[in-house]
Amino acid sequence: MREHLISGPSVILVIEKDDNVVDEFRQLCGPHDPEIAKYLRPNTIRAKYGIDRVQNAVHCTDLPEDGFFECSYFWSKSYK
Repeated sequence: MREHLISGPSVILVIEKDDNVVDEFRQLCGPHDPEIAKYLRPNTIRAKYGIDRVQNAVHCTDLPEDGFFECSYFWSKSYK
């Protein structure tokens, strides 16, 4: 994954919201496979910008707890 992440430009964001931030962002991203996303959810980020299952345009965490860990990996601030 590291090699993939450093293979080109990246933008790293922390998205915060009181409720359901992970679920709502996952909805915005769409299915993991851009081809499936184009068919099922054509207005999602992956449907519009994804190339394949590896270069699918965006990473979003699966679980809120993982999001805290991922944010802490890139920034020294503790997210909880």
